[in-house]
Amino acid sequence: MQSRPLARTGSRIAALALALFMAGIGSAQADQPDLWDGNWHFSLTPYVWLPGIQASTRYQVPGTGTVQNNTNKDIFSYLSGAFMLEGVARKGHWGIYSDVDWVNFSNEEGRFRRIGGDRFAGNANLDTSWDLKGGVFNVAGLYSAAHGQNGFIDVLVGVRYLWLKGNVDWDFTLTGNAGRVNLADSGRLRGQTNLTDGIIGVRGIWTPFDNKRVFFPYYGDIGSGGSETTYQAKLGVGYAFDWGAIALVYRGIEYHKSGGDNFLRKVRLGGPSLSATFQF
Repeated sequence: MQSRPLARTGSRIAALALALFMAGIGSAQADQPDLWDGNWHFSLTPYVWLPGIQASTRYQVPGTGTVQNNTNKDIFSYLSGAFMLEGVARKGHWGIYSDVDWVNFSNEEGRFRRIGGDRFAGNANLDTSWDLKGGVFNVAGLYSAAHGQNGFIDVLVGVRYLWLKGNVDWDFTLTGNAGRVNLADSGRLRGQTNLTDGIIGVRGIWTPFDNKRVFFPYYGDIGSGGSETTYQAKLGVGYAFDWGAIALVYRGIEYHKSGGDNFLRKVRLGGPSLSATFQF
């Protein structure tokens, strides 16, 4: 059975969110009317995310069938480009949350695990290098379930869209599985996928400090639809200023889609993120 580290993280964040919900009810007399006064309030958060990546992908080859490729490493030294932006529009207890990410990985190391339905045995050098780029777009309606002196919690329901495009290059020698593989010793394959999933989750901040400057932001969601399952989780620490806030968080996203001959089987992105939030 495949591990679900982000699922466990999401469950912990959900438990924390429930505790914050109760704390928010208990401190309702200390509400912050600047955000929940019935007027429109906006925030914009550009951020830098440096994720490592683990992925398992399938490529279709005429006459050979399916080629399955797995990455070897979970490091972010191959990240060659990224763009991230988050925004929130809120009026009273209701609002809209959106988040867009674009990432590009180059010369990532991987390994063929299966070709034409056959797993490899014998002596095989099946190392590959591949490029992967794509984007994740989240949009959701949100409702402020509770807010007070110690922070707030929003419940959100929406959709997440994933687009991924990959190229895999190989140059190998093979002595095992003799005569069973109809694949050139070197070459390139291309594949892509588009997935739309419904998501439900929570987001917010919590602080135990009197001056309220230092806080802990959190986010967790779970979804399904185009993929079998998808998770996203964030947890970190921030500092508030009069103009907004800065925060350092760990963020992870995971997708699973094991059936059929789809390009994507599994992808996991995770790493530190540094953000600056501007409120207006």
